[in-house]
Amino acid sequence: MSGNLLTEQAFAETIAANGGRVFRVGGCVRDMFMGITPQDIDFCITGMVKKNFKTLFPEAEECSKAFPVFRLLIDGQRCEAAFARTERKVGSGHKGFKVASNPKITIEEDLLRRDTTVNAIAVDCLNNEVIDPFNGRRDIKDSILRATGKHFAEDPIRALRLAGQAARFGFEIESGTVALASTVAVELAAEPVERLLAELMKVLAVAQQPARFFKALAAAQLLPAAFSEISGLSQAEFDTAMANLDAVARVTPKPKLRFAALGLALDQDQLRRWNNRMTLPGDWLAAAVIAGNTAAFLAAPSPDRIVDAVNRLRRGALSIEEFDIIATAASLSLPELTPVMAVFALLPEDPVAKTLQGEKRGEWLRQKQIEAIANR
Repeated sequence: MSGNLLTEQAFAETIAANGGRVFRVGGCVRDMFMGITPQDIDFCITGMVKKNFKTLFPEAEECSKAFPVFRLLIDGQRCEAAFARTERKVGSGHKGFKVASNPKITIEEDLLRRDTTVNAIAVDCLNNEVIDPFNGRRDIKDSILRATGKHFAEDPIRALRLAGQAARFGFEIESGTVALASTVAVELAAEPVERLLAELMKVLAVAQQPARFFKALAAAQLLPAAFSEISGLSQAEFDTAMANLDAVARVTPKPKLRFAALGLALDQDQLRRWNNRMTLPGDWLAAAVIAGNTAAFLAAPSPDRIVDAVNRLRRGALSIEEFDIIATAASLSLPELTPVMAVFALLPEDPVAKTLQGEKRGEWLRQKQIEAIANR
């Protein structure tokens, strides 16, 4: 079947006419019940073989060798359609699974392999019937994250995503699920650091309370395996770091500034060790180092230190305005630096400056700036 525009209804009817069934699954269903407009639409197909599907939808692009997954345009949006499958643990890590996909696998069996109940809901595209074998809608209503079963612990990445979901949705994690997550530390430590960084980036980009991510990992005793630099903080330091992170997140959605808030708790050496282990975005690392160094430099503020801090920030990865956002949100007892720029702008032109060059001119201007700040 092909055409200029394939609708979801036509997609479902075509599959049903050929002995199959198609369901909306995963995040798009969860988001619908949370009252959020889904960004991506995923489908699960049962009762059909790949060869038949490819005949019906020749324009679909196959994008997986492990099991049948296709990308195609439905209602003008690029969607993924995966065939129902089961997974059996045969090795370590997130790749240690044997995957089976055949027409006899039911939608309920496919949902069983999913991580949490809120992600294990399906909607029949033909009649809008909701398939919810694990009471995911109830858990959405109660703001609870709960594993679909003990197999949750078979994939360590599920524990990482669990912490990410807690941060992004603001949900609590059911105690039994925390216990399951706590069993995967060894396997999680062996996972590629890119997967850890990807989840962190997602959290810092969208979560209203990103500290929940680290707190959830800490509750499951997974911080040493995932983010050892954070786990090395004392309890008091950790609590302060998390409070600062959420405080900054409340006033800015920028991941760079949110990560920079961690620079108030981690020193330059700790941040560089983190970067050596898990290559961080360059602007994140630079901003966090600058935030921590500047806050420490201004702990005992004086006109000369204020001037030097402003001039350093003017040529760094963290702007003066951005540092003020972090310092104000974290309730640091530091002078606000943005108004200093207005003071500098009011400095009168001096004929003496035209006679100086290079370092001498720079030092002369610095002294004038210090005098202006001292006389405010």
